[in-house]
Amino acid sequence: MKRTTLWIWAAVALLVLPFQACKKAEVETGSLSVQLSAGVSGTPAAGSYTLNVGDTISYSYVLEPGFSKLTVLLNEQQVAASGSLTISGSHFLKAYSDDNLEYKLTVQLTEGVTGSPAAGTYYYKAGTVVPYAYALAEGYKGFNVKLNGSDVAATGNVTMSKDNVLYAGAQVKPDVRGSWILNEAYGDGSSFTVTVAFSGTLFSGTVSDSEGGVGTYDYADDTLDFTLVFPDVTYKYSDGEFSDADTMSGKCQRYRVQSSAVSGTWTAVRVKTGAATSNSQGKGRKSK
Repeated sequence: MKRTTLWIWAAVALLVLPFQACKKAEVETGSLSVQLSAGVSGTPAAGSYTLNVGDTISYSYVLEPGFSKLTVLLNEQQVAASGSLTISGSHFLKAYSDDNLEYKLTVQLTEGVTGSPAAGTYYYKAGTVVPYAYALAEGYKGFNVKLNGSDVAATGNVTMSKDNVLYAGAQVKPDVRGSWILNEAYGDGSSFTVTVAFSGTLFSGTVSDSEGGVGTYDYADDTLDFTLVFPDVTYKYSDGEFSDADTMSGKCQRYRVQSSAVSGTWTAVRVKTGAATSNSQGKGRKSK
């Protein structure tokens, strides 16, 4: 009785194992995408196909009357007009007449960029010259335009001799206007803490501090520059950059009449609405 049971289990195992092996093979599939231009006919027809890995498929294309020069690409490599391929993964088969060859232009734009063409995917015949022009919208900075990953001018042309990606991006420009606690440290060991106020547009205007200094600021590009002028000394602040919307820092210099400049660095923190703006956090210039 035991021997009979063993034979039965062996027979079941022999039936199950081939079934599992076949089942595993069935999920090993690849894909074939076929693109045909006008003036080209043949097989397989344009479309997407799912095939088993290892399958061999034949292809053959011809030009229709009135069209010139047939080109066939398999995985972006030129091949004969007729042939076969063995499925091993994802494959792309493209057949076109020279009169109908198209390339893809992908346009990517971030917030803060205006211009044309708009974001999207476009197809153009080979040799087409596509003009583009982009600009930075008000309230943004860090404007840059790239073609296929390389920096290009904000206005120009793309010649469609291959697939291209055109990108234009920008970043939100922090607003400098309002009051800030300004801390300065110089190479001669001196340091000051004052309150400064910026008033004007997002790009330029006037600036004053709590000890009577007045001047102007310029924020037309990606960095902030400003000056504070007193009767006997001028403070110049440059290369101001924002680490966040309420914190900025840069370089500074102090010029006295008939005296060489002293260099240093500065940081500033925005004064929130209702917060105190006194100089109690450090020494003002008058205490020097």
